[in-house]
Amino acid sequence: MASGHSTPHVTTRSAIADTFAPFRWRVAAVALCSFAASLLEAALLVLVTRSILAIAADESSFGVVGDRALTIGEAAGAAAVLLVARLLLATSAIRLQTTLFHRMLVRLRERLNHAFMQSSWATQSQQPRGAFQNLIVQFPPTVVSLGYQLVQSLVGALSLLAMLVIAFVIQPLTALVVLAVVLVLASGLLPVRRAVRGRAARAVSEQAAFAAKVSETADLALEINALGVADAATADVDRLIGAEAQSQRKVALFRDLVNPVFTTLAYGAIVVAVLVLHQLGADDLDATGAVMLVMLRSLSYGQQMQHGASALGQLAPVHEKLAAELAQLQSQQRREGGRRIHGVQSLTFDHVSFAYSNGSPVLRDVSIAIARGEIIGVVGPSGAGKTTLVQLILGLLEPTAGRITVDGADLNEIDRTDWTRLVAYVPQETRLVDGTLADNIGFWRAGITDQQIEHALSLAGLTIDTTRFPHGVHTDLGVAGRQFSGGQRQRLSIARALATEPAVVVLDEPTSLLDAESEEVIVETLGRLRGTTTALVVSHRESTLAACSRVIKLG
Repeated sequence: MASGHSTPHVTTRSAIADTFAPFRWRVAAVALCSFAASLLEAALLVLVTRSILAIAADESSFGVVGDRALTIGEAAGAAAVLLVARLLLATSAIRLQTTLFHRMLVRLRERLNHAFMQSSWATQSQQPRGAFQNLIVQFPPTVVSLGYQLVQSLVGALSLLAMLVIAFVIQPLTALVVLAVVLVLASGLLPVRRAVRGRAARAVSEQAAFAAKVSETADLALEINALGVADAATADVDRLIGAEAQSQRKVALFRDLVNPVFTTLAYGAIVVAVLVLHQLGADDLDATGAVMLVMLRSLSYGQQMQHGASALGQLAPVHEKLAAELAQLQSQQRREGGRRIHGVQSLTFDHVSFAYSNGSPVLRDVSIAIARGEIIGVVGPSGAGKTTLVQLILGLLEPTAGRITVDGADLNEIDRTDWTRLVAYVPQETRLVDGTLADNIGFWRAGITDQQIEHALSLAGLTIDTTRFPHGVHTDLGVAGRQFSGGQRQRLSIARALATEPAVVVLDEPTSLLDAESEEVIVETLGRLRGTTTALVVSHRESTLAACSRVIKLG
């Protein structure tokens, strides 16, 4: 996602801390269960190993720790208890983990959703089409995958620690030698992990470019087909597909190298440790055998740690980007205002100018006084600032000079909820939502009754055909929605605007796509509003402007 503001710098550490902070106790519970389960597993391995060696030596009992001895039967009973207890702890850890990552995914997506919806229109309008959808759909699962790998790495580390604790209790010398050799040899993985992180950072950038290009090409499908450039556009996207796939292949190559390299180093460490113990003259074969089995089992946990470290290098750039985009959206929240209003008697532009962030002026020193019930037309050439004027009235943009007042109060100071309740908007192109006719007119606004919806439809000149809408306003649009003509869609949009009986209605080119008959219906609707509802109509059609009390020319 791009914006007109610089993206805040976010480090991997701060991003991870922000993601995990609400779940730290659940992570701690997972870690505790896993550590306890690994302690039991290590103890079970020691019991089994020593039992086998005792049976091989035709002995009925064996020493465990210090002077403590167990019979073969006691060892079998203890092993059964350890096995069941370990299963219960491991199951608890898994349940905690699945809930943790489910809640993490929900929280990330909710935070992105809230941050985007509450950001200013200036911020939202600067996002490339499809960028936010890509961000909220693809990035959180990737970040949760990072979280999973980090927790698995933590579990692996604690499990390895548990194994080492048991090994040190049984025979400290053997455990110490194996641990020292493993640490020395494992340092050889550092270059591989650095390569994974570097490749992953480049892959994130290439994936973002790929997503943007695909979205752009989809939006231009009509022009591509009309101009006969489908083959060239296809080749352009194919090139990015190949580049992105090649980048992912390199990341996967370095990532997958970690496991075999670690396994080779780890087994090499065991061999070296055996040679060292031989030179040191270790003679407690029972203890040495048990410790070696425990250490061999611990290799899988060490591998789990290395896999987590590798995944961190691969996924950290994604996490950083997500956190940075979230911070960017949160830093550009819309102004809410605090002054309550209940009606609009006058709307005034007082020497208003507006320029976008690149410094290009769009409106210059505009002064307009609009009284309640007036129908004001707005005309001007392309680029004169008509759309900007509309967005200023809607409170989506703020003037860079001058001010807009409502009954003498600065629009920026007015409560945002009050203003959106009193002002309605009719766009040039009407978009329908999935649902019923009532859903489309109500448009997520609670409290609108069926009577208000039917009255709004009447004002907009859109009658309900019972053969087409057997359930009235509660008929699911489905196929019927797709069968709406441009004029019917536009009238539905006007009904959507009028359903709340607003004080001000802003119509942006409401008749530009309509035939003469549909335009006449909308002009009649404007006539019904005169004297009670203030309307601002952006249009280039003389027949539409004829319904206006006066016309303002921009540019």
